[in-house]
Amino acid sequence: MILKLKKKYRNCCLISILFFCFFQSETVFASREPIIRVLISKKNNIRIRSDKSIPLTIEGKIFSNKKIKGLTLKNEKNRKVLYFDKNKQKIYDLKSNQQFQVRSTDGRGIWVGQKRFSGKLNLFVLDSEILVVNVLGIEKYLTSVVGSEMPTKWPIEALKAQAIASRTYALKQKGNNLFDIDSTQRNQVYNGLESRTYKTIRAVKSTRSLVLTYKNKLINALFHSSSGGMTENSQDVWKNKYPYLSSVKDFDKENPKFRWQKKFSNKDLTNLFPKIGGLKNIEILNFTSTGRVKNVKVFGAYGSDKMSGVDLRKRLGLNSNFVRFKLFEEELNNKLPIKKGLIVFGKGSGHGVGLSQWGAKYMASKGQKAEKILKHFYRGVQIKPFRKDYL
Repeated sequence: MILKLKKKYRNCCLISILFFCFFQSETVFASREPIIRVLISKKNNIRIRSDKSIPLTIEGKIFSNKKIKGLTLKNEKNRKVLYFDKNKQKIYDLKSNQQFQVRSTDGRGIWVGQKRFSGKLNLFVLDSEILVVNVLGIEKYLTSVVGSEMPTKWPIEALKAQAIASRTYALKQKGNNLFDIDSTQRNQVYNGLESRTYKTIRAVKSTRSLVLTYKNKLINALFHSSSGGMTENSQDVWKNKYPYLSSVKDFDKENPKFRWQKKFSNKDLTNLFPKIGGLKNIEILNFTSTGRVKNVKVFGAYGSDKMSGVDLRKRLGLNSNFVRFKLFEEELNNKLPIKKGLIVFGKGSGHGVGLSQWGAKYMASKGQKAEKILKHFYRGVQIKPFRKDYL
């Protein structure tokens, strides 16, 4: 009986020690969790409010921990103003470069326009616009990014791969005095609590702190929707060559944007190429190794111009620069001469560099784990817990 009690005591002690160590490590990581500042709004008229009964707290040069239900900031040509929901008649005149902070203890977040955000908000009144910057821990930020960038019904291993890539991408951003990263496709999409689900929380928690490194430094973890069969070398899209961003086979055929086309009328082309008088012909000068358009020469009624495939994609608003062109004739009516329009035939969506999201979905559906997916699209990388010396 005594031996049994001793054994139970030793087991209880061991469990207590393991629990304590785990709890301590989680607490230490939480205290050191990187904070990220996300630009979520850049407008002249901003509406911010609490979710329900729990008030917001605003702090700044003219307010000290003031409890409010909501506020509006307006930046007009000759006047910058702020007023609160409960007393809209009392208007506060603001100066340029004035700053405020809004926070809440409500887990349902803070409404900014039609979206809710957790964490704190930094408000910056500038000469031309008002910036709203969401300040929160990187892990909570990622629970929304994963759902904003990838459909949450996709396999969990694809969501985990996205979480690790997005964490790496975000931590790599240097930022400026006001914010670190944008909430749009300029960086990576972030829709606040609206895109946070059980599966995105699970994907982030199960990959907590994991990042992609190359030679003990964070990689530039670029990703895109679909490459059209082959991802692109970084140097064929931008100037920098990264060994880990080399062209690899993609598995993205099962997506609606694998093949697409876009049609432009003669009027469209005249508006898009005003300096050369529309578009009469287009010549592909060279291709990348994967078959994407690298440079073109465009001919119009008043002359010609050269541009890169990347710039042409922006000009025409194309899904990608994995394209081919066909001119067609259109007759507006019997009195006008025949004019030329353009049909663009394309493959894939995005710049084509790094992780293909549709490729990740396919690999995950075939039983591949997040680590294997990431190491396929990012060559020669390692997956490790984040450390500051990786920056």
